[in-house]
Amino acid sequence: MSVYKRPESSRYVIEIRWQGLPRLKLSTGSSSKKLAEAMQRTLHGLKDAGRLDVLRLLAEGKLRLADVHEDYVRNPAALQHRLAAVASPTLGPLLDQWFAWLDDPATLSSKTRRAYAPKTTQRYKVSWTRVVALLPRGREATLADMTKGFLADFRSQRRREGAGGATVNRDLCAVGAFLTWCEQEQEIDVRRPAVPRERESAGRERWLDAAELKQLEAAIPRAWWPLFATLVYTGLRVGEAQGLCWSDVRLSDQVITVHDRSRRLKTSASARVVPIAVPLARLLAEHRTRYPGGPADPVFPHPFGSYQLAQRVFQRACRQAGLDDIRIHDLRHTFGVHCAQAGIPIVRIQRLLGHSTPVMALRYMKHAPENYFAADAARVAASLSGAADREAGAQAELARQGFKQG
Repeated sequence: MSVYKRPESSRYVIEIRWQGLPRLKLSTGSSSKKLAEAMQRTLHGLKDAGRLDVLRLLAEGKLRLADVHEDYVRNPAALQHRLAAVASPTLGPLLDQWFAWLDDPATLSSKTRRAYAPKTTQRYKVSWTRVVALLPRGREATLADMTKGFLADFRSQRRREGAGGATVNRDLCAVGAFLTWCEQEQEIDVRRPAVPRERESAGRERWLDAAELKQLEAAIPRAWWPLFATLVYTGLRVGEAQGLCWSDVRLSDQVITVHDRSRRLKTSASARVVPIAVPLARLLAEHRTRYPGGPADPVFPHPFGSYQLAQRVFQRACRQAGLDDIRIHDLRHTFGVHCAQAGIPIVRIQRLLGHSTPVMALRYMKHAPENYFAADAARVAASLSGAADREAGAQAELARQGFKQG
């Protein structure tokens, strides 16, 4: 065991040989002999404490002696964090493993106990592409690099790029889902940083009136219109529509059954039966003639079943039609608003849209036309004055009289 200076350097080196351990020949990074001797005592202290893991990492060059000495003397807890960072797995291969796990049909979400929807996994991949792009070492970064400071910087960068609060929160949700998988499936000790979420807007209010719908229909290629018309006339989410099989569509009964067996359902409340309006029934009948299929075949086969392709077709049509700030999901909002304007009760709107609570359908009720208000007020006044009870009694008496005469 010795502390000495190299001939070509002014810095001290510590060389130690212990039985059962790799030979240690470590630079102190200092020209102070007093500090070098203090570092030597640190090495003895680590050996006496049984911290062979630290000594091995020092021998492998994965830790700097100066850093270990600083942590050992001033903040032992920081030494544990440093060790975790060194032992932390590389992000790139770990992410590839997670994506393969998400794409496996046998994988079930711990929250919903259902398989992950393709749209969800695609969203996770897009978010992580952004995260990795901002990491200094990219895919070579380690899990320990996912610190609170980095995620705060990532959030700020996304806002500078113009991303809204909901978009930033989806990116952070993808990070959280990955860390949960590391903990639960890989049994990795994860330091989960607490990062506040962005404030989100109350929600989009964009919907299309009858004239705008005609413009959209004229701009969309004829082969694609049955898919988008299904969204307009039923309020289905695009993933639900693209997941339909012909066994789900009963044109003779004019109903569509949205099954919980589909990987594309958002929640269990999304399983429902929705009516098929006459214009949509005609479109779907024509569509089946052009793209025939059996009961188990998709209603919207490739390319109509691809969300990415549908999005490109839809955005191109909106530009041609001169419709601004329109997204595919706004067709679902369009159905909800027109339901409210037609006077459909909120509970039925909830069932038609597959919302888990009536509160989610309340957003459409502000679009209910005011010409319903006078009739509603008259019914309330009749109830308050007792006129409604008298009318009900008179109708019951007429019914009894008719029964007696019969």
